This record gives sequence, C-alpha cells and structure tokens, in this order.
Amino acid sequence: MRFPFRLSSGLLKAKVSGLFAGASAAPPIFRFNPCVTRPAPRQHFDENSTELEWHSPQECASRARAISSPVVWVGGTEPLLHPEIGRAANAIIETDRFVFVHTAGYNLRQRIHEFRPDSRLFLTLEFAGREEAHNKAIGISDAFRRSMEAIRAAKLSGFLVAAHVTVLPETDPCDVGELIELLDKKDVDGFIVTSGGQLAHAENRSLESNLVLSRTLIRSARWESFSSLLEMSYAQDAALLASKKIATTSENAFEEGD
Repeated sequence: MRFPFRLSSGLLKAKVSGLFAGASAAPPIFRFNPCVTRPAPRQHFDENSTELEWHSPQECASRARAISSPVVWVGGTEPLLHPEIGRAANAIIETDRFVFVHTAGYNLRQRIHEFRPDSRLFLTLEFAGREEAHNKAIGISDAFRRSMEAIRAAKLSGFLVAAHVTVLPETDPCDVGELIELLDKKDVDGFIVTSGGQLAHAENRSLESNLVLSRTLIRSARWESFSSLLEMSYAQDAALLASKKIATTSENAFEEGD
C-alpha cells in the first residue's frame, strides 16, 4: 500500500501555503458534488433517473481550476448517476489535480470503461463494514459482492483503487481490521477511514473512540493523515452550513423586528 509521492508533495505544499494564507487558504481536499439534485430514496442506483441535473465535464474542470486544492473529492450524490462521470473525472485530472471518485460501487464494473487509468485518479469505493453490515447499510443484498467485482475489474484494467471505510458509533474496530485485511488481499491501493461527516454534527465519545482506533488499523501514516484531512473537510462544511443558518435566522429576526 503506497501513498503517491506527488500526492504527498501536493498536500505538503497546500499545508505550507495554508500557514501563510490563514483563513483564506484553499482546503487540501476540495469536495465536489457533480450532481446538482439529490435523488429521492431508492433512486441511488437508477442511472435513468430524471430527478437529477449535473455539471458538465467542462464545468467540473472550471470548478477545479477556481480553487488551488491539490485533491478533488468527487462525491456527494452517487457520482455514477452522472451520465458523463468518466469524462468529468478526466477533465478534472487535466487540471493537474488528484481525483478521488467516491462511489458505493454498485454499478462501477459496468461503467469502468468510461474512465481512463491515470496515476492521479483513485476510484474510491465506500464500505460501511463487512458484507452483512455493508449490504444492510446500502439496502441491497448483493452490494458487497458487486463492490468486490468492481475492485477486481478496476485492478485488471490498471486503475488505482481506494477503500473509504465509514465508522459509526456501533462499529466494532475489529470488524474494520478484518475488512481492511480482506481488501488488502484484493490489492487495494489505499485506505481512508472517516465518520462520513457524522462526527462534525454531534459530539459522540463512542464514535470518536471507534474512529481513532479504526484509523490506526490502516497501518500507513500518510493514509491516516489523509483520512484526518477528509474528516476535517466535513467539519469545515458543517461549520460553514451552521454559520449560514445563523446568518439567515438573524436576518429573518431583524426583518420581523423591523
């Protein structure tokens, strides 16, 4: 399990720049949702959904150029619902960014031909746990098996693959360790362990403890650090959203009082 030198260098430069730029510094990881409208429940894997709008590949590249972050995390609404997700990922890569396409992976094997292998692209599959826990979280009985098939297809096609393990308050770190061992045997190139942003919304000692312990099981200081950076980006977004809500509430209160 190797952490790319260029990625490590890019993150280091972003950290140094952040020390000088202060609050105005771009985040090391820019989280970007290529789909505009969130699908209703049970539409997660419906590629023919008419409930979605999306950014064009050109718009995705423009958003990446507008910010100096070395990493673009393509996630949010399931990216595989985007009809041009492969072209969108390629367009962002051409801006000389590292791109992590974060997906549940259910239809990745069928869509793999739309992507182009590149040393700056990580196809990133999310796991909620081992097979039973993962299938339950996704709500599909064969979700875990399909993700395993996607990893095999991606590796055979020359792609870099990362696994994003989401830790919950009830997660057993031993299960995370066993999952990491299983995925390591599948030649997964990197491991990311976060709470999926849950830690940013509520202080939970059990979750925090599970997260810290689970993250040490990665056995790679650089991937552990990357996991912390991603967790930090969730927290920053949550803080920004909270400040916007406070501002809106204040404005409404002023209007009512006026």
